[in-house]
Amino acid sequence: MSALLERTRLRVGAARPRTIPPCRGPARAGAPARFQRPRGLVARAAPEDDREEPSRDELIAKLNKSLEGLDEPMDGEELKSLVMERWGRAYDTRICRRRDGLGAMRLYLQVMWKYLGQRSFPMSEERYDEQLGAVAELISEWGCADQIRKEIAECEKNPVLDTTGANAVMIALDIQDGQLGDF
Repeated sequence: MSALLERTRLRVGAARPRTIPPCRGPARAGAPARFQRPRGLVARAAPEDDREEPSRDELIAKLNKSLEGLDEPMDGEELKSLVMERWGRAYDTRICRRRDGLGAMRLYLQVMWKYLGQRSFPMSEERYDEQLGAVAELISEWGCADQIRKEIAECEKNPVLDTTGANAVMIALDIQDGQLGDF
């Protein structure tokens, strides 16, 4: 109980009472009395720093420095050539959202079993190029272009359609959790 009193005293700033007066009413409906803030105490904001705001040039330099480590962007033609070099066919690619083995939502690049030139392929060549461009743009936006370049070259799996079913190659994208909600 004394730890709760000490934390309450630290929170309220300069008005540090020796004891906390009883609550006069609920702070929120249904809250137990021990979690209610006494009405006589008002929490204060932390004192503001006397720092000067950085100049425009300093902000630009800081932003440029943070952008130096980003991957070189990927375009649809590069993604198409990576897939062609690795598997020998212009396979379709998609971005897919699935749960991993631990139950967390992840984004994957799927290299599908369908390829351009196949009789049952559902897209024209123009639509296929648009699809690859959109996928490459998302990969670049999320900062995964170098990862995809590396993973496609090192991938041992093949996209296949056989008697057991269709199997796409799944490449997990290393992106931040905040970016996952945008997709």
